[in-house]
Amino acid sequence: MKAMAGIGVPSHLPTVVTGPDGVVRCRWARATGRDLTAYHDDEWGRPTHDEAELFEALVLTYFENGLSWASVFGPRGNLRAAFHGFDPAAVAAMTDGDVERLMADSSIIRNRQKIEATLHNARLLSKYPLCQLAWQHQPFTQHRLRSWSDGRMVSPESRRLSAAVREAGFRLVGRSSPIHSCKPSGSRTVTSRAVFAPRHEVL
Repeated sequence: MKAMAGIGVPSHLPTVVTGPDGVVRCRWARATGRDLTAYHDDEWGRPTHDEAELFEALVLTYFENGLSWASVFGPRGNLRAAFHGFDPAAVAAMTDGDVERLMADSSIIRNRQKIEATLHNARLLSKYPLCQLAWQHQPFTQHRLRSWSDGRMVSPESRRLSAAVREAGFRLVGRSSPIHSCKPSGSRTVTSRAVFAPRHEVL
């Protein structure tokens, strides 16, 4: 995610590049060591009210802690399978036995604290839906990334959302919320979609 905000990216590099298909995209879609083109085009920057998608955004972000986004994105399909497609009710029903089973599953990131937090967080969703929390803190100002020096990892809205999520009892939530990654703007306001990237003008 740091690469999306331009952190650590040489300032002379352009923020957008034209792909082989002629489409102009944010540079990170192809420059992070993995091809994130489909993620860039179909998910990143797309508004959603889907609870499972928001839950997935939350879970993937704390699974990334201490690692890299690419390392989490790669086995994302395995995490989806492990956590029932991030269906909140299904994950909430998982047991300590499921935790032990997942700790033995070499296809996912095996971190007990993160796995247990995922079950705990799922059980909170019936009382504190992420959709409701997220849209209460909707970013209204789009941060336009014209150069890497414009990049940022946080915004006032993401800080307020993160505080609300932590106050509700969710575990492993940092001081800026990853949930904005699945909202209009959001990591599109926080890590910002570069000007001229697809769907930029409709966010």
